[in-house]
Amino acid sequence: MSNVSVSSGSTLSSLAKWPWMLVIVLFLIATEYLQISLQGTLGYVFISVAVIVLFIEMFKSGDVSAVAFFVDQFWAVLTVVLATGLLSYLWWVEGKEPTFFHWIGYAIILADALLNPFNAFRTALRNFDVAG
Repeated sequence: MSNVSVSSGSTLSSLAKWPWMLVIVLFLIATEYLQISLQGTLGYVFISVAVIVLFIEMFKSGDVSAVAFFVDQFWAVLTVVLATGLLSYLWWVEGKEPTFFHWIGYAIILADALLNPFNAFRTALRNFDVAG
């Protein structure tokens, strides 16, 4: 009888450690730096990926340790700061109005930063069997 090992647990564990919202911000920064327009198909693909990333981040925020919670909060704050910097740069330095896709991306980043702590707190209450 041979032992069969499945490494999907380690793959999921490594995927859960990655700050996925940072990818969204870096994509927005890269499109601005490379002068790529988000109009059309690319913009709609961006919105779809951003919504998927929001759901991934929501699943990540449940059942986390204290250290993972604080690391997740660090990345959430960093992404909000970067996104705010990008929007400020577009508005005041470049003199351009951010597009619909920039605003949707920023809303998803803010939703991540605001909803995930509540989800982690709710999960912690459930784990400690505290009546809410």
